[in-house]
Amino acid sequence: MFKMTIVGLLTVVTLLAGPMLPGKLATIAQAGVADSKVLYRRKAWEVSVFEFDDGTFACLAQVSDGGRSFAIWADTSDDASLQFYDESWTFDNTTADIIVRIDSRAKWTLNDADLNQNSVFFTLPDEDASYRFLREVMRGNTLNLYNSSGERIERYSLAGSSASIVKLTECVDLLKSADNDGNPFN
Repeated sequence: MFKMTIVGLLTVVTLLAGPMLPGKLATIAQAGVADSKVLYRRKAWEVSVFEFDDGTFACLAQVSDGGRSFAIWADTSDDASLQFYDESWTFDNTTADIIVRIDSRAKWTLNDADLNQNSVFFTLPDEDASYRFLREVMRGNTLNLYNSSGERIERYSLAGSSASIVKLTECVDLLKSADNDGNPFN
């Protein structure tokens, strides 16, 4: 039975432009969603697992506030893909340099982030960068998204992120240890 939350639906609708998305997100998006399950909720955060029509799986931790969200996609590759969504944005498959800053920590410059429809996408370059970024999210209070000129575009609450990132990690571990049929829903 197909189950999906409104938050998950917004994310998946954004991902339907699969061939135009970067890296892992393009692979995830090329398949339609066959099933999803919410694994955890904490404050404004939600952690879900998605099964796609092509038999692949991905985990998602997302904080939402109305028509905007910040999401972290993860699968068994151990790299994190970031998605910033705002229903008021309109992009036409372009790229831009963006800056992310968590509280007063050092900024993360994300070069050539993909901008498509209502979302900004970026896959962190390697496992170490993914872990460092996730640790900052877990310890942080606020994530700010800036354009390359330093103008703040969005602000996301990280309240509840620590427990949610732990659940995201558990979700990925579940995918890695799934039975031979590869289905963590069993």
